[in-house]
Amino acid sequence: MAPRSRSVPAWLDRAASLSWRALVVGAAVYVLVVAFGRLRVVVVPLIVALFLSTVLVPPAQWLRKRGWPPLAATWAVFLGGLLVVAAVLVYIVPSVTNHFSDLQHQANRGINRIQDWLVRGPFHMSRKQVKKDFHNLGKQLNKNKGALLQGALQQATILLEVVVGGLLSIVFAFFFVKDGHTFTSWFLGLVSEETAADMRALGNRLWRTVSGYIRGTAINGVVNGALMFAALVGLGVPLAGPIAVLTFAGAFFPIVGALLTGALAALIALVAKGPVAAIIVVGVTIVIHNVEGYLVGPVVLGHAVRLHAIVVLIALSAGGAIGGVLGAFLAVPTTAAVLNVIDYYRAKAAGAPPDDDDAGVVGEVDRSPPLVVRPAEAPGRR
Repeated sequence: MAPRSRSVPAWLDRAASLSWRALVVGAAVYVLVVAFGRLRVVVVPLIVALFLSTVLVPPAQWLRKRGWPPLAATWAVFLGGLLVVAAVLVYIVPSVTNHFSDLQHQANRGINRIQDWLVRGPFHMSRKQVKKDFHNLGKQLNKNKGALLQGALQQATILLEVVVGGLLSIVFAFFFVKDGHTFTSWFLGLVSEETAADMRALGNRLWRTVSGYIRGTAINGVVNGALMFAALVGLGVPLAGPIAVLTFAGAFFPIVGALLTGALAALIALVAKGPVAAIIVVGVTIVIHNVEGYLVGPVVLGHAVRLHAIVVLIALSAGGAIGGVLGAFLAVPTTAAVLNVIDYYRAKAAGAPPDDDDAGVVGEVDRSPPLVVRPAEAPGRR
């Protein structure tokens, strides 16, 4: 009789099963990431349009409930949004234009002030060496003028792509607001009733999650802009209002947005008020970055999408490492969306799927253990 072969240990069999499933899922995620990169010209505007729709749909629905036709309500909301954007631009552009000539004159004085500070300050450099270093810096800039021009052309190409993507986002958002229910009904009509019910419930949950994320990010931007505005006004730095507006917009680009707007504010402070004011603005930028990353961002966004603060921090860090600014921007709503889907199907498997109206965001679902009906107590078993 042939000897029996040893069976594979249960733990090794389970580990191998989980490993190949993980490899399949990883391959699928990789394919999605590659496809996303190839189709970013269309995919990114669609995502931006979805975010815009979360802001524009509520007022459009409010108008429809009061008898406005869908087309008229959509146009009214979009024109109102354009008026708000135009008002912000009207506030920013003249302020920048009025201070531009002053900043040019202050730039020359600022360079002389920096030279004097290097000579008379803690470094005690010789004036001859300082002038020589500034002269060499100017020569290096002129020498690398071609490289700077090439970089400017690359930035212009990116700017053109952003402009085209912005126009596509506006067009997509217009049709989402106007015909969103039509698109949804058509798509749900392609699947079975049970699947349509699940997708409708999940859609409502995900919609509320994205809306909460946008509101939380806007609150975060208001806090960041207010802190920057107070600091610049206290230092007497010009263009405090426009920089505060840019800081608010930068909040929608986590981590990088605050650093870029802070660098711009520090540069203007250096030109207008000197290096001490610039160092103070840099310190304020660091404070804003920490407030955004460790206090307001996790608390406000975590409350908006019902995620714990540590989950928000992990999502932001992982998203930024994987996808840069766009990855950090999409990390929190994507994490909340995935947890919503898992939570919904877990509740459904337990026999008590939440209703559409009660399934707003993660954390609002009743997580108490379901009642277990024993076989002897089940109907028809008596």
